[in-house]
Amino acid sequence: MMSRLRTICFLFGITCATVSAEPLRIMTYNVWVGFNKKQNLTDTAQWIAKQNVDVLALQELKGVSLEKLKSAAETWGHPYAVIYNRKGGYPQGLTSKKPIENIVQFEPDDPRNLRGTLYAQSAGIHFFVVHFDPQNYLKRQIEAAAVADRVRPLIEADKTVVVLGDFNAHAPADLSQLLKQSPLLKKWETKEKENRGFRIFDKSGAPDTSVLSKLLGIGLSDPAAMPLGTFPTRILSPNEPFADHTQKLHRIDYILTHLNAPWATATVSFPRDPILDILSDHYPVILDLNGESDEPAH
Repeated sequence: MMSRLRTICFLFGITCATVSAEPLRIMTYNVWVGFNKKQNLTDTAQWIAKQNVDVLALQELKGVSLEKLKSAAETWGHPYAVIYNRKGGYPQGLTSKKPIENIVQFEPDDPRNLRGTLYAQSAGIHFFVVHFDPQNYLKRQIEAAAVADRVRPLIEADKTVVVLGDFNAHAPADLSQLLKQSPLLKKWETKEKENRGFRIFDKSGAPDTSVLSKLLGIGLSDPAAMPLGTFPTRILSPNEPFADHTQKLHRIDYILTHLNAPWATATVSFPRDPILDILSDHYPVILDLNGESDEPAH
């Protein structure tokens, strides 16, 4: 159809423009231990439905069966759903308006119990739904490397790839802001002293950014022009002054991309609806993809 339209424009010397793909909206959301500890599935589903997303990645689907997820997904307009059935009880999921295909669940090649990733294709895009270790950046490095090994060949083949979810890690672009958040840094320092398994500061003494650097280094992009913190929401401290809460906010949820035709632009947004402060301890992240414009010369 696209070639036919180009031919018509050429033969009749008319000016016409087409868009090679309909806009696509993608969202990632950590729904906190099975939709706020199994308390807010209905309210969360209603909010998701209002966002009219085409593909949705979910983390922490604890206690949520595939049948339950499929039923919930139908309420937000997604007839297709899959869950990563990994051990540990905090699986990732993917729902979509379009069929979900070529589903693979993979884990790092490591004797320790490290977290795996859900891979699938939908809407012509290769999706990697991640939920990296929340305690130790050294473990996150290994988990991210396993993802990078699978993503790299797709990028080299110029496929459209989206890696999204709860990375529990920080981006190099956010480091300068993090270093200004004294309450957050002190909290992490205390936690490192009290818990030998918790590691967030690298050898230089700064919050580690190697996990995101690894993924960005293979050709993924972070399209967030003005990123906001995604964790925590106010669900655990609803009466805390806004200024104090802001000092604790940091970005650990991302949507990273490698775009190929028909996608031309990617815009990331960070919803802040008041209801989000009672649905989960994470804020969601939304990615809007738009197609390339095709404007024949005249």
